[in-house]
Amino acid sequence: MKQLCALCGFVLLFMIPAFGQAEQGQAAQAPNSQAPPPEAPAPPPPPPPYVARYEISAGYSFRSFTQPSGVRIGTNGGYGSVQYNILSRLSAIVEVTAGFKDQGLNGDLSLYSVMAGPQIYPFKHRRKVTPFAHVLFGEGFYRNSYPAYGGFPHAVSTDSAMAWEAGGGFDWVHSRRWEVRLLELDYAPTKFFGNGTKSGYRGSIGIIYRFGEKK
Repeated sequence: MKQLCALCGFVLLFMIPAFGQAEQGQAAQAPNSQAPPPEAPAPPPPPPPYVARYEISAGYSFRSFTQPSGVRIGTNGGYGSVQYNILSRLSAIVEVTAGFKDQGLNGDLSLYSVMAGPQIYPFKHRRKVTPFAHVLFGEGFYRNSYPAYGGFPHAVSTDSAMAWEAGGGFDWVHSRRWEVRLLELDYAPTKFFGNGTKSGYRGSIGIIYRFGEKK
């Protein structure tokens, strides 16, 4: 009997440390058994790009112009336009341009045009840099003021004729209301004094103000 009690006590002596280690292991594993924290919700989608109902643009314009005499010159001036966005890809635009060149004894030249037509945005208004293309038709005006010289009096030569231009360019979106016209290039022939069509080109840069959100 004494031997049996001694054996039981010897077994308990080894079991007590084993139970203590098991409890410590469970306590150490308890934090790892917890469920992972929930994932953060996905951010909301970005708002759709702003498409204005109206746009007003103005800036600098350089025109390479072939005079009725066949001499090619360059004029400096400006342009202004008003645009109505009919659809995301289609707009109607009215544009006014002016160019000037002081030629000394050959006259103080002024060129004007008033044109209107469709403007197309092939990628809508969804890009930071937005390409566009247009074809405009209207009226061109020519005025050359010659100074008095060598006994000849001051004289003014004027004419007007149908005008058109075709081209396009790129607009950069600066903010919700403002854009920058990075570049516009147009083929702009003229036909003054019945001397046939004379080739011409026009390049422009400017700024654009947008207002009136399109529904």
